[in-house]
Amino acid sequence: MLIDADRITAALEELGVAPDDTLLVHSGLQGSGRVAGARSRDKLDTIVGGLAGAVPNGTLLMPTFTYSFCRHEVFDRDASPSTVGLLTEHFRRLPGVRRTAEPIFSCAVLGRVEPAWEEPLFTVGDKDCFGPESVFAYLLSRAGRVLFYDVGFAFCTFVHHVEQLLGADYRYRQRFTGTVRDGAREQPAAVDYLVRKLDEEVLPHFEPLEAVLLAAGGARRTTIPGGPTLLVADCRAILEQAVPALAGNPDYLLRRGHAAVGAAA
Repeated sequence: MLIDADRITAALEELGVAPDDTLLVHSGLQGSGRVAGARSRDKLDTIVGGLAGAVPNGTLLMPTFTYSFCRHEVFDRDASPSTVGLLTEHFRRLPGVRRTAEPIFSCAVLGRVEPAWEEPLFTVGDKDCFGPESVFAYLLSRAGRVLFYDVGFAFCTFVHHVEQLLGADYRYRQRFTGTVRDGAREQPAAVDYLVRKLDEEVLPHFEPLEAVLLAAGGARRTTIPGGPTLLVADCRAILEQAVPALAGNPDYLLRRGHAAVGAAA
């Protein structure tokens, strides 16, 4: 039996996703071969329909990250492709979907955003990737959830917002400057990015946090038979578990050693 949009929606409801939730989706497609659809585009539409069906009164977000701004390339909000998966690029091009203006960690957004967040998220200007006006701060303010659709918790970019809130000493702010194109208009922008100290031989290591979240009910996992594995984590639970863990062990979210040298942040 093929996996249709209703089955994906039902799986998310089983994991506690509510109709008015704010849901950020990190995605992979390895387990989606049996998703309904004759063509690849049809399968992507089925997945989006299932995800959107779980939050009909809420907000659905997907990362559309483009690290090329760090290489001094123009970030074109309409045209710069997402570099984090086929589903995210498909989603950002759909009718009714808007893209945030932050040129490194942009997100595609479907659904209502509170008026107070319209300018921070969608107005071109200087940005802080993981700061108090970032999309990750928005998720926290909304008691949002993060869905890992057939990818691991290691892809949890929201953790970097937590690291910035808690002042993790193995990361530091680096400023990147460049140009943002929004329609026919171009303007300069500066972006502060909390980057990892590459000379400290460390890698992100989120497995202990994932295990604690699952044990405490702050995250839940299921597998659709013959299809993808879904993990949903609550943003506030991520923060609440990370605060005491990092206080007791500053390396809680890290793996140290020579094996970490040269790896990406």
